[in-house]
Amino acid sequence: MLGISLYPDKTTFEQDKEYLDLAKQLGYQRVFTSFLQIDIHNPKKSVARIKESCKYAKEIGMHITLDIHPMVFDFLKIKNQDLGYFHEFGVSCVRLDSSFNGRIEAEMTRNPYGIEIELNMSNDTQYLDLIHSYHPRHNMLRGSHNFYPQKYTGLSLSSFEACSRKFQKYHIPSAAFITSQEAQVSPWPVCEGNCTLEMHRHLPLELQAQHLLGLDLIDDWIIGNAFASKEELIQVKKVYEQRIATLHVELKEDVTEFEKELLFASVHDYRGDHSDYVIRSIKNRTKYTSKAYPSRGKVTPIKRGDVLLLNEDYGQYKGELQIALCDREGDARIHVVGSICKEELILLDQMHPFQQFELKEKL
Repeated sequence: MLGISLYPDKTTFEQDKEYLDLAKQLGYQRVFTSFLQIDIHNPKKSVARIKESCKYAKEIGMHITLDIHPMVFDFLKIKNQDLGYFHEFGVSCVRLDSSFNGRIEAEMTRNPYGIEIELNMSNDTQYLDLIHSYHPRHNMLRGSHNFYPQKYTGLSLSSFEACSRKFQKYHIPSAAFITSQEAQVSPWPVCEGNCTLEMHRHLPLELQAQHLLGLDLIDDWIIGNAFASKEELIQVKKVYEQRIATLHVELKEDVTEFEKELLFASVHDYRGDHSDYVIRSIKNRTKYTSKAYPSRGKVTPIKRGDVLLLNEDYGQYKGELQIALCDREGDARIHVVGSICKEELILLDQMHPFQQFELKEKL
């Protein structure tokens, strides 16, 4: 599922309703909101605002996740296993920002309201194994990573991958947060982006989505701050549905119309026998066998991210498209026709053999 976030204590119901309607119209299905920012001096007002927006989200068929903490149960003076209070909000799922003892989480999955229990995925521990030792209702478990509003505190890629694979091992649905570059609303006073991965913090939202797509570790993508623009929502939806990596190319000045056709006319297939040096697509080799493609007689050093086309001096390899994965010496039989945009180079590490991808010109 694709998701948005709401923070009713910072917004009006009218703003939330407009955002929910837009997201629903575009095919978003999840709403994340938080119970951690309740005004302890006026809790009734805070709770009423959350209920108001949650009620409307439920009316339009959204899957609602409410972020809570063990201290919330103490504050509300209710038992840990009693989710009846949250059932009144119309929530589909409660997210445990912090853990109990494993046994309580397992007992929570057996609640009579059908409320799913979402676990914090962002700690590389044996927490999930502990919960399973108490025999939870497996189909009532979900997982989601944290988001990190403070710069330089988000997860490293290696930590993100290790934590995510623990949930993949148990076939538990997972979620992670990406951050809008236009949204201004965050649950905390510090608002420097609400992303899970630190490397995503300042990237365009579409590129964050492309990166999650390439990592292939997370089921649900949630925009962690509000309100993302309509254009951003559309971009993320397109990436999620298309499921084909898109790389933007900055073309060289001397690129020809024929070379543009080789680059952009069709979807490419990453050849299955992996090389450390290049991503290869051989579709053009059979399609353009009769087309002349002479060498320019020019030797250009090859840099990581360069987009390459092999000319007819390379014999049967004429027309092959490659993307360089590392720097190496140039070759007159290879034309450097452009480069993958610098900010998109992170996508190359997540691409894999047999994957489809498309190239688009950077405008």
